[in-house]
Amino acid sequence: MVVDVAIVGGGPAGLALAGMLERAGISFVVYERGARDETPRGGCLDLHIGSGQRAMKEAGCFEMFRKHGRLGEATVHWVYDHNCNKVFSWGEGRDAPEIDRSLIKKCLLSTFPDEKIQWRKILESASRNEQGKIELKFTDRTEASGFKLIVGADGINSKIRPLITEATPQYSGMQFLTAKILRDNPYYPHVEKLVGHGPMVVMGRATKIWNQRQGDGHYRLDFGFIRREDFATNGPVDINDTEAVKKLLLTDDFFGQHAPEIKAYIQNVDGPFRSWPLYVMPTAALNWEAQADVTLIGDAAHTTTPFVGDGANCAMHDSVILSQALKKYGITRAAIAEYEKDMFVTAIDVIERSQQAGYLFFDWRSPYFFAQEMQKKPLIGTTDEI
Repeated sequence: MVVDVAIVGGGPAGLALAGMLERAGISFVVYERGARDETPRGGCLDLHIGSGQRAMKEAGCFEMFRKHGRLGEATVHWVYDHNCNKVFSWGEGRDAPEIDRSLIKKCLLSTFPDEKIQWRKILESASRNEQGKIELKFTDRTEASGFKLIVGADGINSKIRPLITEATPQYSGMQFLTAKILRDNPYYPHVEKLVGHGPMVVMGRATKIWNQRQGDGHYRLDFGFIRREDFATNGPVDINDTEAVKKLLLTDDFFGQHAPEIKAYIQNVDGPFRSWPLYVMPTAALNWEAQADVTLIGDAAHTTTPFVGDGANCAMHDSVILSQALKKYGITRAAIAEYEKDMFVTAIDVIERSQQAGYLFFDWRSPYFFAQEMQKKPLIGTTDEI
C-alpha cells in the first residue's frame, strides 16, 4: 500500500515531522540515507522554546528530551579574545538545553513505529513522469511513486529541491576545520579546566574557535577562518595529514599570534580534521510558487550559516508549521502554500541574522567589536520563543 507522505531525510526536521504525522493519523514513510546505529555528524544543539522544543512536544517526546538536555553551565557561552582574555558571556539562565544529535535522533525515533522508516535508502534522483507524477529512484535500484506529498528533508545537497526551484546554496566565504579532544587525551584535563561544560568562543584576527563539551565528555573544536571554497581539497596541505594541518593552523596567517593556551588546543587536538565549508541559500530565492505534491523543510529549503544557533531550530519549526497546515487543510496546495508563506519569513530572518553575526564573529576587531554591535542590535536569541 502506498502511503500518503514520503519524507526524504531522517535528520531532526524529517524525524520530527514523522512523529507529528504519526500523531495526526497521516500515513508516511521516511527514507534515510544513513544507518539506524549511525551517529549523526555535527556538534550538539541547543533547542529553543518556540521551535526545537515545540517540535519535540508536538512529536510526543518532550519529556524524554528534557531528561537528556543539559542546562545550567552548558548554556553559558564564554567569549575570549585571541590573547585568552575573558571578555563577556551570553546564555545565562536561557531555556535552551544542549543535547547531542544522537539523542535527538533517539528521542524522535521513539515517536513512531520502526517499520515506517527505511534505512540506508539513498535517493539518486527525483523527477516527474509523463503524467506529471513524481518518481523517486534510489541507488539500490528501487523506485517509489504514488505519494500525495513528498517532503524534501534531505539537506544542503537536496535531490528534491530541483523539483521546486533552480536555486542552490552559495558558498559564504567562511569555513571551519573541526577536530576533537577525546577524554583519553593527556591534554584533556587542561581543556576541561579552562572550558568547563559550556562553549568557549574565541574571536580575533579574523578567526574564530568554537570549543564545546559534548554529551559523552569529549570536546569538539571548530577552527574558523575566511578562505576560498576549495581550501580543504586544493589548499596548501593535505587535510588528512593531521600534523601538517596543525602546523599550518599554527602559522601567523591563522592562529599563530594567539595566546599559548589557545595554540595548545591545536598542538594537542585529536585528528583527523574535517572540513566544514559554510553555505547559504540566497534569500531572494525563497519565493517560489507552492505545489500541491512537493515541499522542502530545513536545509533543503533554506541552508544557513550557524552563527545564531537557529539552523536546526528553524528546520524543526518548519516541521511544526507544515504538520499544522496538513491537519488544517489536508494534503492540498492550500496547506503547502500556508506553510511555505510562514517558512519564507522565518527562514529569511534566520539567514540574514546569521550572515550579519558571521561578519561580526570574523571581524579583525572582535570580540570587542562583536560585543559593541550586539548591544546595538541583538542577533542571537531574538526568536527563542516564536
